[in-house]
Amino acid sequence: MNKKNISEIVGCRWMTVACMLLLCTVFVNAQNPKREFRATWLTTVRNVDWPTTGATAANQQKALTRMIDSLYTLNMNVVCFQVRCNADAFYKSKYEPWSALLTGTRGKDPGYDPLQLCIEECHKRGMQCHAWLNPYRYNNKKAMWNDGCETGYEYTHPEWLFLAPNDACVVMDPGIPEVRMRVKEVVGDILSKYEVDGILFDDYFYPYGGTSSADAASVEKYKPSGMAVQDWRRQNVQKMVQDVYDTIAAVKPWVTFGISPFGIWTNDTYVARQHGLTLPKGIASSANMYAEIYCDPITWLEDGTVDYISPQLYWSTDSGQPYGTLCKWWADIANRFGRHFYSSQSTDTYGRGKFSLSEMRTQNNLNRSSSQDGNFGFIFFNTAAYCYDASFRKSYLKDLLKYPALPPAINWKPAEEQPMVTDLKVEGQKVTWKHQNAGKVHYAVYAVPNSFRNRIGIWSLADALLGVTYTESFTLPSNVIPTAYTICVSVLDGYNNEYALRMVGAETEEATPATLLTPQDKQGILTWDEVVFRWDLVKKADSYVLQIAKDKDFKQLLVVHETTTTEYAASLHLNLTQVEQEGTYYWRVKTRQPNTGDCWSEARELIIGVETGVNDIEAETMPSAQKVMENGRIVIIVDGVKYDVLGVKLGE
Repeated sequence: MNKKNISEIVGCRWMTVACMLLLCTVFVNAQNPKREFRATWLTTVRNVDWPTTGATAANQQKALTRMIDSLYTLNMNVVCFQVRCNADAFYKSKYEPWSALLTGTRGKDPGYDPLQLCIEECHKRGMQCHAWLNPYRYNNKKAMWNDGCETGYEYTHPEWLFLAPNDACVVMDPGIPEVRMRVKEVVGDILSKYEVDGILFDDYFYPYGGTSSADAASVEKYKPSGMAVQDWRRQNVQKMVQDVYDTIAAVKPWVTFGISPFGIWTNDTYVARQHGLTLPKGIASSANMYAEIYCDPITWLEDGTVDYISPQLYWSTDSGQPYGTLCKWWADIANRFGRHFYSSQSTDTYGRGKFSLSEMRTQNNLNRSSSQDGNFGFIFFNTAAYCYDASFRKSYLKDLLKYPALPPAINWKPAEEQPMVTDLKVEGQKVTWKHQNAGKVHYAVYAVPNSFRNRIGIWSLADALLGVTYTESFTLPSNVIPTAYTICVSVLDGYNNEYALRMVGAETEEATPATLLTPQDKQGILTWDEVVFRWDLVKKADSYVLQIAKDKDFKQLLVVHETTTTEYAASLHLNLTQVEQEGTYYWRVKTRQPNTGDCWSEARELIIGVETGVNDIEAETMPSAQKVMENGRIVIIVDGVKYDVLGVKLGE
């Protein structure tokens, strides 16, 4: 399936590519990133986006398909589909009744499976489908359902529920172990039945407005004596998050797990200091979700029990909670703990005329510029507010979403190396191939004019990407003429790691490993701030993948960085400079070159906390040497000549 605006994506843009600097870091081009999480909250609660109240099953299916297609033609790549609003289901659940929003009657089978339909329609278009669940909300009204649905918890487990005293909802009590187990079971049920690409929770934990005595029964029964009730409630939420993460790891470890908390963590500086953090400055709100709904996303990041965080930053850039300040703070926090930050942005506010198109664009640019590791993105709330809006679509397709993009890879988890595709051929406009792990992987398809095929870094540009497919075929747009264009196909695993490209009509070649330069093997360096990883340029290499790990087998990965350059300053990754301490680490570089298969260099040891004397350039020239910071790394200037911290002359 091809985009209606595909001619804008592939055609004349190549006239400008020849003038571009191709030796640039992959995925961080602010205007056209190759990787970006472009998601939407497809909201079902209160029929916000879908389904329309009273619509027939046939019309519901048509409307859902139309909405997904609209998102696809906007170059979005992830649909976060709300499948559990109120302990109910938009799928065939083992534990909970069908949602009343589908038929008007809770528990009534709609005659089709909305989640399965969403997955199929997303995957047809090369998009991901993430199942969005509310973990604890039972009714968004201040009352039980009382509708006679025998599988509803007010009939089967009334002891699990309590009425929020200051909020118009009924919630499942997070303090009851069986309730936490049910959330875990619900996730496991979805994973066992559906090929979802992700699981996403929003911000409903303990109820907004606070919890005083509404959970008195579970406090009395389960809270350890001597433990503050506030700490116990936070612990309950943390246990549930850990349980869900463990379930995903056990069933389908490649499925991404994200949570979208309120956009302000806490206003308590003491709490922040306990985590070694400072709070963002200039925030007018007194919100303290750490103490109100017992939500502690910093602990989830510290514990590594989420893959990404998507704080709800539903404020403008000039508000009392300035978007830019909060965006940068959350981006740094996620980077600090080696996880991803994808901002939740309010398109609802745009749809109601309160946010201008300029404001929305500014926020998206801030997302990209705030990231130090190139793993950025957004989730728009809500979908109907923008996906059919002509002004929004025209503006974003002009530049910000002009080309397709791959979601960032969850690349810190061990993954099996994938070989190139085989039997790659073009017949007419159809590209086909085979892969030994078909059905377990998906594919990225690229095209560039023949005259550009050997340019370094060309396959790492967003301009070259045509799209993603979950099958072993892809139909080229009509203006990509196979005789005039070179077509490449790469493999993407479930974690969204990309592997070597195979080029149509070209023979395979022998792979060439990168030669590592600095640091030297077993070299000691005092701090991560001083480390600059460098390796030799490999002829014909399109890009490189740097891995830094805690172990020789590269199972405990700290950093995986894709780049078209031949160096990487460790100071760019806060997970290294602020979290990881003294010890021995290991690093290596993968060379990515079309038609060769990915090829690893040797592995080297690096000892942090010990200096082994390699850094003599500074000692020998002091006090005349000048040490400065340039582009996030330490540079030593001696008589006008620049060196890195290891004494290697820069610019050579």
